[in-house]
Amino acid sequence: MKKFKNIAYILLVFIIIILGFVIYSNANKNNENEENEKIVSEIKYVESKLVNLFNEMNKIESRNYNIAVGEVSKEATQQSSGGSSSSSGSGGGSSGTSSGEGSTSNGEESMTNDRQDNKKFELQSNGILTSKEDINWDSVKSEIENLYTSIATMTMDLYNEQINQDNILNFNQQLDNLVTVVKNENKEETLIELSNLYNLLSLITQQLPNEELYKVLVETKNNIFKGYSKLDKGDWNDISSNINDAISSYSKLLTNTNIRQENQYSINKGYILLNEMQNAVNIQDVSVFLIKYKNLLEELNSM
Repeated sequence: MKKFKNIAYILLVFIIIILGFVIYSNANKNNENEENEKIVSEIKYVESKLVNLFNEMNKIESRNYNIAVGEVSKEATQQSSGGSSSSSGSGGGSSGTSSGEGSTSNGEESMTNDRQDNKKFELQSNGILTSKEDINWDSVKSEIENLYTSIATMTMDLYNEQINQDNILNFNQQLDNLVTVVKNENKEETLIELSNLYNLLSLITQQLPNEELYKVLVETKNNIFKGYSKLDKGDWNDISSNINDAISSYSKLLTNTNIRQENQYSINKGYILLNEMQNAVNIQDVSVFLIKYKNLLEELNSM
């Protein structure tokens, strides 16, 4: 009987140890998954900001139209309200005897309504061929400066995940290089430094666990941005080579059986748009290239 109790005690201790190990392993796995998700989220945020900066260099917006708010001229307001003011004056002398309190509140309300009524709203096209605005360098400088806060947090998390430290350090140094050229408001140099910065982010992204779709998309966009950054120079041979590299990297998605089926339509559409961009390179027309670029980026960013 005593021997049986000892065996039961040993089994109980063994079971407790096994359960403790399982719970500990699951907790570590959950913490690891949460940390990975946090890093991916941070990288995606920084990456989206870099994409916006690339787009700002040629005033490219994902929306085809913006709502513009303007002021209606006094003449137009008076003409539209002329009839109503004359009719209100024919109501007799009683309107002139209203109390002071009433006139004050009505006056405030009238001023508010006037401010609202004097606004006009228009749809303005944001197309490549209709864009005439210059680069908003103040906005660009502000966005780049704000990146430093996000990158400080991302850097610490990347170190904890044992991502290649050289790539992390080079990325941070490259951001400094970008700041130095943006101060001079030089579009061509800014695009080159932006491309170098995005290339380093792509190298970091390739070391992430899982995230196969996102890694290919970043690699593809990296090659697209390399070509995009050379548009003002007119290096069409180099641009053609970069777009071919983008097609090559993107083709991995066509044969990857781990990609979810619901993404297949967008993947096929993206492949068609990539090849259309190569056709734009053959024409060697900047506007045609930018139209294809805009459509392609919208598709890639939606996956």
